[in-house]
Formats: sequence, C-alpha cells, structure tokens
Amino acid sequence: MSANNFTGTNPSGVNHPTTSTHTTATTTSGTKGTEAGQGLKGVFAKGHGIGESIRGNINSAIDGFTGDSASMAKNEQVARGGEQEFQTGDFVKKGTMDKAL
Repeated sequence: MSANNFTGTNPSGVNHPTTSTHTTATTTSGTKGTEAGQGLKGVFAKGHGIGESIRGNINSAIDGFTGDSASMAKNEQVARGGEQEFQTGDFVKKGTMDKAL
C-alpha cells in the first residue's frame, strides 16, 4: 500500500490538498493452476479409489470361495487402499508401476 500526499492547484486556481491511497492485490495464475490441478487430481483419486475398493472386494470374495488366503489378504489390502484413496482424495501408491497395492 502506498499513500501519496499532494498539494496542488486545480484549473480554477484554488489550492486543494489531495491524499490518495492505492492498494494492489497480487494473485498468481500459478497458484490458481496448482489449486485447480490438485482439485482435479483429487477427483481422479476418488474415482480410482472407488474402482480399487470394488475390485479388491470382489477379488477377495472370489479368493475366499477358492480358499486362496494369500490372494485374499492381498485383495483386502487393495480394497483398503481404495477406500483410503476415496476418503483422502490422494493416491495411495505414488510413483510406482505396481497397480495392485
């Protein structure tokens, strides 16, 4: 914020003290872009979480019928990771190529 105090003569020849205040608000498009990107990423993470939760629960149920307890535990972990992604809006596994948690 800056204040300019100026005493001058107007065209009619009368002296008038003038004070002006100018406020500049600064916003950056980078901040807005980051916020929008994080919001969009959160939407995709939630959608991915729903899919992982469904996939993990279905596969875990199938493994329960077949008696494969190791695969059942893995798929339960996938379902929990999906639920966490949905709740937080953030991907559970970042920067890996492993699609099955």
